[in-house]
Amino acid sequence: MDGNQDVVIAIGQQAELKGDDDGDNKLLDFIEKYIESGGEINKATKSDDGSHIKIQKVPKMMLRKNNWKEYYKPKEIAIGPLHAFTKSLKNTDDLKHRLTARFIKESGRDGRTLLEEINKNISQLKECFDLNVIPRLFNDDDKELARLLFLDGCFVLQFIDSYVNGDIKEFEISSGQVVEIQHDLFLLENQIPFRVLIILMRLSKEGVRLATNIYRFIFLNNMVPHNFCSNWAQDIFFANLEILVNKKNIIEDDKLPAHLLDLLRSKLLFNEDEPEYDHESSTGGNTTDALLYYKHSFRNVQDLKEVGIMLKPDYSRGLKSVSFSSPLYIFGKLNLPPLIVDDSTARKLLNLVAYEMCPDNNKKNYTVTSYLRLLDSLIDSEQDVKDLRLAHILRNHLSSDAEVAQLFNTIGSSLVPYDAYLSVKIEIQKHYERKIVAWKAQFYRDYCKSPWTILALLAAAAALILTGIQTYYSVNNPS
Repeated sequence: MDGNQDVVIAIGQQAELKGDDDGDNKLLDFIEKYIESGGEINKATKSDDGSHIKIQKVPKMMLRKNNWKEYYKPKEIAIGPLHAFTKSLKNTDDLKHRLTARFIKESGRDGRTLLEEINKNISQLKECFDLNVIPRLFNDDDKELARLLFLDGCFVLQFIDSYVNGDIKEFEISSGQVVEIQHDLFLLENQIPFRVLIILMRLSKEGVRLATNIYRFIFLNNMVPHNFCSNWAQDIFFANLEILVNKKNIIEDDKLPAHLLDLLRSKLLFNEDEPEYDHESSTGGNTTDALLYYKHSFRNVQDLKEVGIMLKPDYSRGLKSVSFSSPLYIFGKLNLPPLIVDDSTARKLLNLVAYEMCPDNNKKNYTVTSYLRLLDSLIDSEQDVKDLRLAHILRNHLSSDAEVAQLFNTIGSSLVPYDAYLSVKIEIQKHYERKIVAWKAQFYRDYCKSPWTILALLAAAAALILTGIQTYYSVNNPS
């Protein structure tokens, strides 16, 4: 039982049953421990090695704005401990058992052997969770947690395998259920450690196929379109190699994804290592000055078009493919990664943002959040969406461009102010201002370089005004 729970009991039930002194002692003991630990008595949400964010609830800051709560909760299947006791999801327990039975049968192992392997690694697997938010049953009883991870791990692997192979309906699952389960597997609160899947795949005789199908499943859910090139084949090859050939203890390999949502995110970023988020280095100076510089002036797509900035798709680095160039300071080119927008996009993106916003994100990687902030800045209307679509940056599978504009503006209003692309925005703003200054200078050179040209310009303007007035009266007063 953690310190916070001790305090609750001391103030509530314990204080009433055992008297005020006992409650006071527990409270004072807790405060003393808190002071001695430097305010870190409760470390369950901190990553031990900084390599992985723990499986936890969506940060409260993500629930304060808009009606997004429905996007974070599973609708069809509960995976992991956080929603294991949600009554509305209990009717799918039979489905879990059927898919688990198929997995065990095809693995070439008996279920007891698979469960025992999960039990052997339960201490390390338990560290992948924020223990403050999982139900007490799984927190207090490692065997119960192992049973849950075993059942859910077998289900996830069999569902993905059957989905990719096209035989999922053999389990009497409707198309609607298949779609919802697919979405549920990418919710922050609906995850199990990827290490569970690794353990089960290494024991199964179908491990190669299972690993390959996981990556195919991620590819099918990837929102960043890219050419089906050799990199994809290499991903599958190295995934299989790491899982089945590598002699290291995979359970301790911090290069593995934390879970399926983390694996999806790594594919959106094309698996490249991310630098730590650093405003100072990205702006070359004072962060506050930089933020104030562009905060009220960054342009939408229409403004960029007016100063000759072209939009180009860049498939090279996933969501990190954001750059701006201005050759000879004449024309600008903004490179952006393409994005598929469909019915599942909001759900996936919001859970990815929630994942980046977790308090134990020690590496401060906010790539998805930053990209969504950039899109929100660029999009003010459906015309902006249309231009992004015509530039092959947005692939709209929703009903209208207006719906896409509303989607990104609503998501953007909920995002916290982290911006990995601040330096790009500043360069765009500088280009914009250079063009405006250049146009003003050109106008001055052409029409204001001497008193005579100024007088000529004023005379021409006056003549134009008088002509307009004369035309108006001749039309309205013909007599």
